[in-house]
Amino acid sequence: MPARESAIGAVFETLGFALFLREEPGGLKLAGEAPAWLKEIWPGAAQSGAMLEVSELSPFLENFLIDAGECWTAGGTSRVKSGPWIEGTDLELEATALSVNGQAVLLIEQLGKDFETRKAVLQKARETVIAYQRLNTEMQKKEILLHCIAEDMTGALGNVITSLRLIELEHDPLKTRRLLELAMLATQEQQNIIHRVLDVFADELESLYGRAGKNQADAEVHDVMQRALGAVQSEYQEKRVRLTASGFGTLRVAVDAGHLERVFVNLLENALHATPAGGEVKVRIEAEADTVLLQFDDGGAEIHEEVSEKLFAKFDCSEARPQATALRLHFCRIAIENCNGEIGHTSLGTAGNRFWVRLPGFHPAQ
Repeated sequence: MPARESAIGAVFETLGFALFLREEPGGLKLAGEAPAWLKEIWPGAAQSGAMLEVSELSPFLENFLIDAGECWTAGGTSRVKSGPWIEGTDLELEATALSVNGQAVLLIEQLGKDFETRKAVLQKARETVIAYQRLNTEMQKKEILLHCIAEDMTGALGNVITSLRLIELEHDPLKTRRLLELAMLATQEQQNIIHRVLDVFADELESLYGRAGKNQADAEVHDVMQRALGAVQSEYQEKRVRLTASGFGTLRVAVDAGHLERVFVNLLENALHATPAGGEVKVRIEAEADTVLLQFDDGGAEIHEEVSEKLFAKFDCSEARPQATALRLHFCRIAIENCNGEIGHTSLGTAGNRFWVRLPGFHPAQ
C-alpha cells in the first residue's frame, strides 16, 4: 500500500471513519487499518486492502451505493450522504460518497457522542413542540369554557331584559303572565349558572374533549334545536323576525348536547342580527348517510368572499361583523371541529347568507 494512502487511512481510523476507495471493477477496497467496529459487522473487510463485498452489505448500504454510483459518475465536488442507520445491534453509522482528485471515495463513520447530543437536542425540540401544542390546547379549552359561561349568562340576562320590554307594550294579561314566566325562568337559569361556575370546569372540558375510557357524548338534534329556538324566541319577537324550521326528525349526533345548544343559539342570534326587522330566518335539518346537515338562512346583506374567509376567526376586523358576532362564530368553529364536524358559510346573493353545520352521526362504542 502506498505510504500516503496508508497515512490517510490511519487518520480516518483515528477519527472513527472507515475509508474505502472504489476500484475499477466496481469493488470497494479498504484504505488503512480497519476500525474495531468494522471488524464486528464486516469481518471480510477487516484487513487493510481487503475488498468490501456488496453481497455482505446490509440492504440499506447496498441501496445507498446506487446513489453513490451516480455521485461518483458526476465527479467534481458532488457528494451524497446516506443519513444515519443502525447496523448490527446498536451500531449507528452514516456513509458519505464523494470524489477526491478523480478517485471515488466512500467514507463510513461511526456516529458517536456528537450524534447522541444532536439526537438529544432534536428530542428536546420535539418534546418542546408537543408541550407547546398541549399548552395551546389547554388555553383553547379554557377559552371555550369562559365563552360558554359568558354566553349563558348574557343570554339569560338578555331574555330577562327582552321580556320586561315586551311587558311594557303588552295589554293582554295572559301574554303578560307568560312573559313574566319567561323572565323568571331566565333569572333562575342565570342563578344556576353562577352557582355552578366553580364546579363546571372539569365537566365542561370532559364533555367537549372526552377522556379515554369514557362513554361517548351524544345529542338528539330535535330536542336540542327546540331548546335553542325557545331560548331566542323573545329576541325574534322583539325584532319582528319570523323564524321557521323544517326537516326535524329523530337524529342523534356525536356531540355534547350542551355545547350543541350553544352552537345553535349562536347561529340563530347571528342570523337574527343580520336579518332586518320584518324579515325571515329559516332553519333546515337534513339527514345524510353518516352525517346530519343543518342550515341557517338569514335575510341579511350578502357577505362577500374576502369577508367570508375571516368569518370564523377569533377576531374578525371587518366593520360589517361586530366583535360579539365574531366571538360567537369562533366558538362555533372550535366546538364543531372538536367533534370532527364541519362548519362553513355560503352566500345566497341578494337572498341573504347560509351558515351550515355538518355533524357526525352517533355510533355507540362497542
